[in-house]
Amino acid sequence: MDSTLFFAIVIVGLVVLMFFLPGWIRRSSRSAGDRAGHKVATSQTERLLVELGTPLVIHAPAAAAREIVDRAVLQQPRRFTPLDGGAYGIRFVEPDDAVVRLVDDPDGTRMQIEQTREHLGMPQNLEFWRDLRSRVASGAGAQDISVADGIRVAYSRDAGQPAVWRIVREERS
Repeated sequence: MDSTLFFAIVIVGLVVLMFFLPGWIRRSSRSAGDRAGHKVATSQTERLLVELGTPLVIHAPAAAAREIVDRAVLQQPRRFTPLDGGAYGIRFVEPDDAVVRLVDDPDGTRMQIEQTREHLGMPQNLEFWRDLRSRVASGAGAQDISVADGIRVAYSRDAGQPAVWRIVREERS
């Protein structure tokens, strides 16, 4: 084979490779980035749901617990909203982005998030949940009422827009 013909084939091959290579690199790097982003978002969502799913048990009857929670909610009307049916809303965008409810517990009254709405691809209410828990714990402590973490609850995601995470079961530790 003639060396000129060999170099011509190599040059044509390089030109064809240079034509297809950038698109292939873009597609493969985009898919790798999407996989990594999904993995990070999934782990962050799991971490958020673990903390959002940890209720606060107020070692007091329902009436005393409701009084403590009402006081904490009314201190921050832009973050927390009393809802119909005795529930409380935690606002990220809407007043009921997360719905907190008081339920009976063998140790007193349990304050838990029953559902939380997803914004920006994951639940966004963690900071406000921490704030509410802290305010309720402080209010209970001021009345010499103890509080403790309750049994963690698990959530299931529905397919709505925006998606909503709802309680499906309690997890025994």
